[in-house]
Amino acid sequence: MDLNKWLLGSGCCTALGVAAGFVYLYDSPAESMLVSQQWYQQPLLLFFSGMLLLALLLNVLAIFGVDFHRTPLFVVSRDKDDLSHFTQLAQQFLRQQAASPLTGETNYYLQREYGVLYYVQTGVDMPLDIVQLRHIFQQMLRHQCHSALALVPDKMQSPAQIFALEANIRILDKQQLRNWIKS
Repeated sequence: MDLNKWLLGSGCCTALGVAAGFVYLYDSPAESMLVSQQWYQQPLLLFFSGMLLLALLLNVLAIFGVDFHRTPLFVVSRDKDDLSHFTQLAQQFLRQQAASPLTGETNYYLQREYGVLYYVQTGVDMPLDIVQLRHIFQQMLRHQCHSALALVPDKMQSPAQIFALEANIRILDKQQLRNWIKS
């Protein structure tokens, strides 16, 4: 799910919950009874609580970068030709950039002259998430790089993109990689 959808859902839940809370407080008597005798106030209080809890849950899921479309249960096997085409594009891009492979780290390449780290996602890797992005960032720090490029076969739509932008990690999918090579 896209980060904007998480935030929009959380904002709507919060707004509905706050509106229900205002209606509840506006019609409630000045007494300290939480549940009054009017028929609609108890459901309003439950709706208020439910919406705020749902908003909290959506915010927590957005922070951790949960992506329901790409969980291991729903991973669709990719065509081998498609993966080999992506690998060829990635290797051509790395040759253009004069990046050399890192010793001891598979799928990582380094261009020392400009201080850029490259990561190529393979077909056996799980979709790029916050844990993998942290590992890329740690490699950047270890090799004193100021930026990184992650080459992924599929477009990444995850809240982890915010972390990637903050860590100066640019993500290129197959289409963006093809366009970069052509230009």
